[in-house]
Amino acid sequence: MKRSVWNWLFLLSSFGLGGLFLFSVWQETFPEWKGYQAEYYQRLARVTGDPSKAEAPLKIQQIYLPEFHRTDRCITCHAGVDNPKMKDQPQPFRTHPDLGNPEFLAKHPFNEMGCTVCHQGQGPATTKRHAHGPVAHWEEPLLAKELTVGTCTTCHQNIPNLKGAERLVQAQALFQQKGCIGCHTLHGKGMLVGPELAETWRKGVDQFDFRYVRGEETTDRWVKEHFKDPQAVVPGYPALGIPESAMPRYELNDEEVQLLTALVLSFASEEKEDGRPIPARFKVAAAAPAPGPVYASKLEHGKAVFQKFGCAACHGVEGRGGIRNKNMEMAEEVPPLIYIAKGFTREELKETIRKGRYPARSDPNGPAPPLWMPAWGGKISEEELDALAEYLLSLDPDQPTPAASLTQTRKE
Repeated sequence: MKRSVWNWLFLLSSFGLGGLFLFSVWQETFPEWKGYQAEYYQRLARVTGDPSKAEAPLKIQQIYLPEFHRTDRCITCHAGVDNPKMKDQPQPFRTHPDLGNPEFLAKHPFNEMGCTVCHQGQGPATTKRHAHGPVAHWEEPLLAKELTVGTCTTCHQNIPNLKGAERLVQAQALFQQKGCIGCHTLHGKGMLVGPELAETWRKGVDQFDFRYVRGEETTDRWVKEHFKDPQAVVPGYPALGIPESAMPRYELNDEEVQLLTALVLSFASEEKEDGRPIPARFKVAAAAPAPGPVYASKLEHGKAVFQKFGCAACHGVEGRGGIRNKNMEMAEEVPPLIYIAKGFTREELKETIRKGRYPARSDPNGPAPPLWMPAWGGKISEEELDALAEYLLSLDPDQPTPAASLTQTRKE
């Protein structure tokens, strides 16, 4: 009886191994890419009216890019990417869109630049799952089309005038509106309440905590979820003295989340440091900076300074407050600035901005409030500080607009 059981197990394992062998032979004989490529040639034959196009040999196509240290095989399946006759076909057979710029395809030759420099993905792969990802041991899965604009900064520095990068311009405006630079540093400029934004996308996936993130474990998924609800993604560990995320929850809609995620990607793309540098001939230098604006009044200058240094990130738009700050004295919110004139003289206000301020705790035994007033001394000029103080003191609804607001100033 015992020998009979082993005989049956041996027979079943033999069938299993035989099945695996046949499956491997089938995969090698009829790989996924052959199906896509055959259909492409059939579509091309119909579009051109030339039946001979459907008889083209099926083979792996690749672009070798020694300057980029890349090999892309994307065109094995996306064979019509640079064929204008395929513009009305579905993916993966469609022509690459021109993004509103008729010169786009001419200025981005696929045989010289490939695909993954802009779209990411695993260039040498020949199956959709491995090429698009995410898959194990590959840190750059294919980007969603809404995020691809974030890689434009890999080559282009003059984004405001770049056709096709309009969403990135919108993202930059949103970044300024929310005052992100008031807490974060960007390429070393800004404040250290939050992490350096240019480093976020450069971190490996293993450096993110995905325990509280639903969906695929990718960088863009973590960044999106953190924008939506920072404290849900980074709840902190009080027992270990690790605080929750200090980033306020801004109630961003889906489009705003997509814009800011693409912007975070663009910060990392500005300085490619992944061992595959961008050749200098593809770099497009920024235009000469425009002259500084002339402000109609000191108040106008002060409002611009308020935006420039991201004060709205904590104090709200136009200083109206409302940003939650857990365990902060009294209301557990960063205080509004509209009544600042009632509590500070001009010089006291300027000195507080220079030196910063830590808020008192509502519960003395509880954790420190995650947000605090950084010291701006050395980062803000005296002219900017004076204009900012003028603006903040003018916010009091119980006081008339100061006569000093009529002073004409010019931003440095």
